[in-house]
Parts: sequence; C-alpha cells; structure tokens
Amino acid sequence: MIAHGRILERLKEGTAPHHAAAEQRLDLENRLRDSSAYAALIGRLCGFYRPLESALGRVRGYEELDLRFSERSKAHHLVNDLAELGHAPDRFPICPPPQVPSLGDALGRMYVLEGATLGGRMISRMVEARLGFTPERGCAFFASYGDRVGAMWTAFRSALVRFATTPEVEREIIVAAVDTFDRFNSWLASAGERP
Repeated sequence: MIAHGRILERLKEGTAPHHAAAEQRLDLENRLRDSSAYAALIGRLCGFYRPLESALGRVRGYEELDLRFSERSKAHHLVNDLAELGHAPDRFPICPPPQVPSLGDALGRMYVLEGATLGGRMISRMVEARLGFTPERGCAFFASYGDRVGAMWTAFRSALVRFATTPEVEREIIVAAVDTFDRFNSWLASAGERP
C-alpha cells in the first residue's frame, strides 16, 4: 500500500525521465538563437497550452483545494507574446487536447505546467540577454507569476498533498503528468526545425 503524503516525491520520481526528455527536446540553445526561432517556439507552445488549458478549465473542484484555475492560466501570455513578435496565434498549429476526466487527472497535468513556470524564470533571463525581449514586451509567458512564482508553486504542491489521499488518486495524478510530458515531447518533436 502507498503511504499517504508522498505524492510529491512519487511525482518527481515517476516523471523524472519524461521531464529530462522535455528539457532536452526544448533545446533552448537552438530555439533562442534568433527572434525567428524564438517566435516559432512561442507559437508551438501556444498551440500546446491553449487547447490543454481549455480542457483543464472545464474541470470542476479547484476551488475546494483553494486553487483558482483562471489565476494559473498562461495561454493568454503566449498570445500576447506572439502579438508583440508580430504573429497571430492562428498561424500556428494546435495540439489535440487530452481527455481530462477528473480533478486528479487535471492536477497531474497542471503539475507539469506549474513546474514549467519555475524554469521559466531562468528562460526569461536568457531571452532578455540574448534577444532583448522582456516580460513587458515579448516574454510574458516565461515570466508568468512574476515574483509570486515561489508562492504559487508552494500553494499548488499543498493542494496536491491534500487531494492525493488514496493510492488510486496518486496513480491517476502521476499517469496524467507522465502523459502530459510525453504529449509535450511529441508536440515539440513534430515541429521539426520549421520556423
């Protein structure tokens, strides 16, 4: 039987190889080589986040965990960044969204998106240093939450611990997180190197 309260370490362990693959697939050195490559990355991310967040937003129960999904949505930042870069979001393909049948599944998927926000701080600094885009102009997505990143991550982790009260729920969360990493990896891979 799975001991209660260990969801965070089980998630980290269960997703580690998928997370590492996503970081490798992201290939920041290449995707931040110039503004055209950066715009292609933002467009690809927009095509992934918009349908996924739409599916996540239809799930009920976040409020019972003191989470406001609308506060955690980041797709609008990608749309705004694309506008700053001179592109419309409909220029880019859309990733088919997963089925999100439950709050547990949604939380597993959100674990991936919320965790990515932590890495976004470092990427935001890289984008500004290499390309000159700032959170106010072209790099809002990677700077999501601003100085609230740590507090938002802590609140999300606490909600996961409160929600994952059975082995079945823990498994559901982990399976959804792994699936999200795998979908993300496939989505980036399918873009090839097209601008």
